[in-house]
Amino acid sequence: MEDRKTIVLVLRSGGDFKFRDVELIARHINGKWRSAIRPRIICLWDKASESYNLGNIEILPLTNPGIIGTWSRIQLYSPEMEQYKPFLYVDLDTAVIQSVENIFDLVTDPSQFITLEDFWQRDQLATGLVWFPKDCIKTKKVWEEWKQPTGKRMDYFIRSVCQPDIFWQRLTTSIYDFKPRPGTVLMEVPKDANLVCFHGRPRIYEAAEASMSLRWVKEYVDKDFPENTNKCDVTVIIPYKYDRGWLKDCVASIPDNVQILLSQGEGNWPENFNKAYPLAVGRFIKFLHEDDMLTENCITDSVKAIEKQNVDFIHGNAYEIYMNAGRSLGEYRPRIQIPSMQDILSKNVIHSATLMYRREVFERVGLFNETLNTAEEFEFSLRCLKAGLKIGYCNSFLAFYRRHPNQKVRTVSKENKDKEREFVRNMYRI
Repeated sequence: MEDRKTIVLVLRSGGDFKFRDVELIARHINGKWRSAIRPRIICLWDKASESYNLGNIEILPLTNPGIIGTWSRIQLYSPEMEQYKPFLYVDLDTAVIQSVENIFDLVTDPSQFITLEDFWQRDQLATGLVWFPKDCIKTKKVWEEWKQPTGKRMDYFIRSVCQPDIFWQRLTTSIYDFKPRPGTVLMEVPKDANLVCFHGRPRIYEAAEASMSLRWVKEYVDKDFPENTNKCDVTVIIPYKYDRGWLKDCVASIPDNVQILLSQGEGNWPENFNKAYPLAVGRFIKFLHEDDMLTENCITDSVKAIEKQNVDFIHGNAYEIYMNAGRSLGEYRPRIQIPSMQDILSKNVIHSATLMYRREVFERVGLFNETLNTAEEFEFSLRCLKAGLKIGYCNSFLAFYRRHPNQKVRTVSKENKDKEREFVRNMYRI
């Protein structure tokens, strides 16, 4: 299956860059991305004291926050970044003109250490755009040799330690310098441009806001991608810790007019859902496990059912895909279509993969209980019904639910599952 691409940014406060620069480049990366599997964007930031996920950007702390200038990027070479490799590092003063997928496509040998050739110093590396391969001897040597900042630019130090395997400019002519010659700037964007590197003053926002304002830079800064955000009636949140092999299929099953929030993290399922929820823009909210899929009619039929029945949330029928030999596809139809809280306490008939909620549900009863590990969906349904919210039933098949050995329901002991469910039942027994 297709791997999810990782892009890393670095933001050090107190200099020319602010968090708006992170948001700008992330907006263009995501807005121009073509593949169904969205990129993983990580930003190292000296203002972060711990890791957290904004939904479209993951924030990691800069471990050497006192280092200034380009030296703040030295963390990219540290052993702690090995877990994210291979990744593409992109400077914040880079204008993304076309999809960054075009740059990834240039990496035919992922074991190579690839950098820019300095636009003004021939045959000298520049680190505004770098491919960091996994288990790379050269990048490891940089970290081993580094002791403290020496000189103004980190690039000079890198050059003294190693050389790249190849320059980006040997692979493509689509990466342009904003200042092609002394005293000049790029007045128009070449048609074949993938990236425009500003590398120094003026920065992108300075070029857009100053008296020298260039139309294309101003349009770049102002560009929004509403088709990916506020025009969506439905938001699907996919919380997960790691891809168990079906994430691509999961994402591909979601229609184009739906906002997708991939929320990956080391926390449990409720934590990963809850941290993505503030970014949701849809009037209707649905969660989806990364090993499941929506049916083609799911979104349309679910929304129609909520609106026609004038209810707060709905459930429906599901196909169950059995990954073991001897059985392939089953059907689940709830024996009680409009269950009460007592019905759920007795026997949970709601298939979680089929649920969809009005946004107001979360505003009224809160988010998922992060202290629960296996019964969070069960508890949330009980909480909704106890609060007087109305449940409806959609008589359609809304999801494909995959049964396989790595499911959480199969990896957690029966004793622990039963204990947590009983704990939840005791919370809601009358």
